[in-house]
Amino acid sequence: MIFADIRRQIDQGEGVGTAFVADSAHLDEIAATVCGMLNTRGGVVFVGVAPDGTVVGVGPDPDEIRRALEIALQERISPRALFTLSIDVEDGDSILSIEAPEGRDVPYVVDGRVFVRRGTRTELVRPEDLRRMVQNRSVEADRWERRPSLGLEFDDLDTNQVLTTISEASELGRFDFIDARDGEAALRELNLARSSGYTNACDVLFARAPAARHPQCRVRFIQFESDKTGSAYLDDQWFNGPVVKVYDGLIEKLSAHTRIQAYFAPGEHMRQDRFNYAIEALREGIVNALAHRDYASFSGGLTVSVFPNRIEIWNSGRLPREIKVGDLKRPHPSIPTNPDIAHILYLRRLMERVGRGTQKIIAACEALQGRPPKWVSEASGVTLTIYAAGAASGASLSPRQAQILEWLRPGDTLRLWDYVRQQEVSERQARRDLAELEAEGFVTRSGRARATVYQRTSRTV
Repeated sequence: MIFADIRRQIDQGEGVGTAFVADSAHLDEIAATVCGMLNTRGGVVFVGVAPDGTVVGVGPDPDEIRRALEIALQERISPRALFTLSIDVEDGDSILSIEAPEGRDVPYVVDGRVFVRRGTRTELVRPEDLRRMVQNRSVEADRWERRPSLGLEFDDLDTNQVLTTISEASELGRFDFIDARDGEAALRELNLARSSGYTNACDVLFARAPAARHPQCRVRFIQFESDKTGSAYLDDQWFNGPVVKVYDGLIEKLSAHTRIQAYFAPGEHMRQDRFNYAIEALREGIVNALAHRDYASFSGGLTVSVFPNRIEIWNSGRLPREIKVGDLKRPHPSIPTNPDIAHILYLRRLMERVGRGTQKIIAACEALQGRPPKWVSEASGVTLTIYAAGAASGASLSPRQAQILEWLRPGDTLRLWDYVRQQEVSERQARRDLAELEAEGFVTRSGRARATVYQRTSRTV
């Protein structure tokens, strides 16, 4: 089935961040549209969807079409860009979702032409916009992951990780290497090796001990005895190595805290079993932290803290200025902090859909009928908290909120003005009440302005 947030995006029709291409054979149109989104604010190209939003499918062999289309886009779009291709199925028809975040190396070019996205159209760039793109690129080219890692030599790299990346990317058709047996040549193709040397991104991704040159690259895992951060440690370990090995080590540690628990659903007399944590949510949380953390800060880092009823993932990154914490709960533009690092995570099958990781975390937690995840963005970094299923909610419902939850059944919808009339409160109070219910996972919000609708979830009080 197509993910719910993707279905909603298709239903809303084409826009600056959404485009439909009915036939996968229309390569010129697809390449121009992806290029336009990379040069603008990012977005998704749905291939196999008609202009009116009807799913028509891409044909009987969607995986082969995906592989061929991905290689063709890599060859035609310059410079190399981060975008992901995924297959979604609805009623037996497969579509391709090409998710292209806002590019960091604009302008991107297709066959010598530069495109941008304006409204529902993909158009050639205007001269004044092209000048602005070129000026911005001179700033982006100096980002930390692109700078040379002083002292890093080929012998410092874990060649097995390099060759595994080449093998997996080639097998999945995500990258077409000129010589899959030449590790150094592959690193050059991936923009991880240049005439000035290996980049900082290469160090993070493939060095056996990147902390020897960048101490902030280490990752800390802590298990606390109680819910207080100052309590005794039951476990305290540092991870240092190629980023995928670090990821594997963290997931192995977290898997020890993911176990089956028994519970009784409201109104039921039969015991049911469920996991206390959604491992998919933990995986996405770790990948997002590794991809988006601020590697340039010497005082930065990444810490995974395990408490009796929650897991906190902190990284020294910041949300882009265009994105607020509330935006993470719904489809939002993706602006990768470290696109070169994120690209390798995609090639290694760890980042399947760029820009949708937060929705996957929310969906995985909802499947356990647990407390929704929480993001906090501060000057020191971003913290994601994932609660154990059955963990007590921090919400203290007012009589008004409790009453509205009693009236609504899962799936029922409510508008702001309905709440105002039923509860006889001001618009400001109604917005506050509904925002609190949304934050605690009792309702989900969709639409904008007067079209905003709050839908009751299956979460029980």
